[in-house]
Amino acid sequence: MKQKKIEQRGLLAGIMVNLLMSIAGMAVFYLTQIEALFVDAYFTIITLLSGIVSFFISKFSEKTSQRFPQGFFVLEPLYSLFQAALTLTLLASSLLSVTQKALVYFTTGQGTVMQVGPVIPYEIVMVSLSWGLSWYYSKQNRLINHTSTMLSAESKSTLIDGIMSAGIGVVACVLLFIKEHSSLGFLLYTGDFFVTLTLILLTVRIPLHIMKNCFIEISGGTLTNKNLQQTINACVQTHLLPNFPIKQCLIYKTGMSLRVHVQLSSQLHTINNESLQHQKKLILKELSAHFAFIKLEICVA
Repeated sequence: MKQKKIEQRGLLAGIMVNLLMSIAGMAVFYLTQIEALFVDAYFTIITLLSGIVSFFISKFSEKTSQRFPQGFFVLEPLYSLFQAALTLTLLASSLLSVTQKALVYFTTGQGTVMQVGPVIPYEIVMVSLSWGLSWYYSKQNRLINHTSTMLSAESKSTLIDGIMSAGIGVVACVLLFIKEHSSLGFLLYTGDFFVTLTLILLTVRIPLHIMKNCFIEISGGTLTNKNLQQTINACVQTHLLPNFPIKQCLIYKTGMSLRVHVQLSSQLHTINNESLQHQKKLILKELSAHFAFIKLEICVA
């Protein structure tokens, strides 16, 4: 399917970019030993690994079997849910690590001055790549009407990576002008704690939002995307009203698979089945031009 090809093209481009970012990130972390860079680098590695898994899930999810005639689309939100949970775990682990270092310095006065020299040019490149990749993911998802759960998750994950890089870069610039024996000298030893804490507070909402949407998809909840709702509802109403009064139109999304369940009013005394089937075909034809995997069910309730 063309839409799957677009999704896979976006994921493959992300894998290549994240591979370069991961290598550069680990190199700069080992050079500087700044904990915030550890968060940044390993977050990129997680994004790289998740992109690889997402690519293979994308190629597999549309396949059907006798036991799974609707395909394996549930793997898409399931993996995005796992990725978001892993992101939260990494953020919590990183916060614990930098907190321990800061406590040691504030209680004993012992610590190591952060070497921020290589950080600034590195972070400029990382911010440009991360935000550029996030925009590219969003663009590819827009081409398929924002139906890809995995492209959406990857876009938000890469955006977090860029925000982290930007925050670290700004702090590195500030630290260059701080003298060790000044009133702000403690930041040379504990700056990574403050920047890591700030970045986590700014970004923690994103993986939580991803987890919420994925859980809705996995548990069979109705579509949360308002724009998709309006597009599908408008198409259904155009073809069915006024001959077939609509009681309710429910839209379900699992990965890239959409299922539209239309309930007609039970007040209808007679239904022209031939006309109804004709309108159903027209609805599916119109929606299929925008959504590669969509099913339509019409019943009287």
